[in-house]
Amino acid sequence: MGIIAMSNFDFRGVLCSKEEANVSCWGAKGAKAPLERLYFKLPPLAKDEVRIKVLHTGLCHTDCFKLDEEWGKNVLFPMVPGHEIIAEIEKVGDEVKGFKPGDLVGFGVFRDCCGKCKACKSGDDQLCAECYVLTYDPYLGGYSTHMQVKASFVFHMPPNLDKAKAAPILCAGVTVFAPLKRWGIPGARCGVVGIGGLGHMAIQVANKMGMHVVAISTNPSKEAEAKQYGAKEFVNSKNEADMKKLKSTEKLDLLINTAFVSDISEYLYSLRAGGRFIQVAIPDIAKPIVFNNVDLVVGQKQYSGSWVGNRRELQELSLIHISEPTRPLYISYAVFCLKKKKKKK
Repeated sequence: MGIIAMSNFDFRGVLCSKEEANVSCWGAKGAKAPLERLYFKLPPLAKDEVRIKVLHTGLCHTDCFKLDEEWGKNVLFPMVPGHEIIAEIEKVGDEVKGFKPGDLVGFGVFRDCCGKCKACKSGDDQLCAECYVLTYDPYLGGYSTHMQVKASFVFHMPPNLDKAKAAPILCAGVTVFAPLKRWGIPGARCGVVGIGGLGHMAIQVANKMGMHVVAISTNPSKEAEAKQYGAKEFVNSKNEADMKKLKSTEKLDLLINTAFVSDISEYLYSLRAGGRFIQVAIPDIAKPIVFNNVDLVVGQKQYSGSWVGNRRELQELSLIHISEPTRPLYISYAVFCLKKKKKKK
């Protein structure tokens, strides 16, 4: 099998045989297809790039949405996902400063932005109005042995880091950290809807920020887990008595929704007048968000969306993680390298 031409997408690497490859990946050749071993030949390293050896990559729900084309049929296949990456630098471009081979680094959701628009100049590069570029699709993501990325989008991680546990903060962690930092205040009653990937991180982050965390879930078996992560109260949203109490005498100052729910009326009722509802989960795009407009207007409540944080917030969270580690629930899977197979349990 020779190198396959990919028209205008050669910049991401060219699909090729194992013998010609300089990177091995797990990727899918089509929507809803299983992951399989793929080999690519990456282009020469650019002067502003670093070549990194991937050590750990988190599995984000976004990867599943993209693989199944649930956010639109515009994915470039074969597609290699992964954007919660802990890596080691192997090589630096001619103009790269501040990094050297052997450095431990983190790399998250974005790999480029225009750097010129109002959002970029203010530090909110995740809101770039011109050309923000995600870590994967069309590029190759972190389910790879190696990647080549702009040095300005990686950042140093301390060598004593628990590498596997740190990977999820690069997307899930900063996704909840950014809005809680923006709108949360110590002592506030903060509700967290959903005790899943984002939710169990949100509980820990809000707790470390000094907020009184109320975990909200449809599954009563999640109570012990939620309190282990720092929740002071637990509400079973299927229990009428629990929800009635939350909506009457013990309302929330803010609430962050990490669950895939479309009708948020009951949760909006649980906010005090002037309270803020923060939407970070992205439900099925075919199901619009539903809530009571009267409650929103008369209560002067605020409905806000938020997605991943900027590079500054990501760096800040990584430093907080070192001093007060978040404890992501994680499972290690088998890792396959280009020349030999290694299995880590």
